[in-house]
Amino acid sequence: MPLLLYLFYRIEKMLDGSPTLIVMDEAWTLIDNPQFLAKIREWLKVLRKKNAVVVFATQSLADLQGSPLLPVLMESCPTKVFLPNREAGSQQLKPMYHNFGLSDRQIELLQSAIPKQDYYIHSPLGHRLVSFAMGPITLAFCGVSDPKAVKRVAELRETLGRAWPVAWLRERLPAPVLREWGDVIAFIERSFHG
Repeated sequence: MPLLLYLFYRIEKMLDGSPTLIVMDEAWTLIDNPQFLAKIREWLKVLRKKNAVVVFATQSLADLQGSPLLPVLMESCPTKVFLPNREAGSQQLKPMYHNFGLSDRQIELLQSAIPKQDYYIHSPLGHRLVSFAMGPITLAFCGVSDPKAVKRVAELRETLGRAWPVAWLRERLPAPVLREWGDVIAFIERSFHG
């Protein structure tokens, strides 16, 4: 607890008017604590004046249901990004999505959206389902987050230097994709040695 309070303090001291993005992932863990709840409420209301934006991320709307922070989130976070959820139209979840301003049609879009590819953006400027469909090469780099893969990338960078991406692609891509993209990978490889 003291460490997190200190981090909040340090973050506030670093705000000098430069554009700043503060990401609070898995924020539900913080809203269960009254001290952090008060700090998050304050940040959501006042950090805009310091040219800072708070991104409040949680896996489930249920984390916010009944929270004293919900009214502040609704007012201070006009743009919301919803992830695909096949169960969004269920009796339990549909009212929560309605509380966040989604219509029945928008909830249906969430139900049919593709996980880890589609996102529903809901803002005062408009609403849209966006797709970040990435090809296999892009996903080989952008879709990596597990600790084992991150460690492997670090190892390749350490041993191969600038040429690590080629080795990573050869390890990461399935054989049919490697065959299909072989010329591109060979071109990339030559650029590191040429």
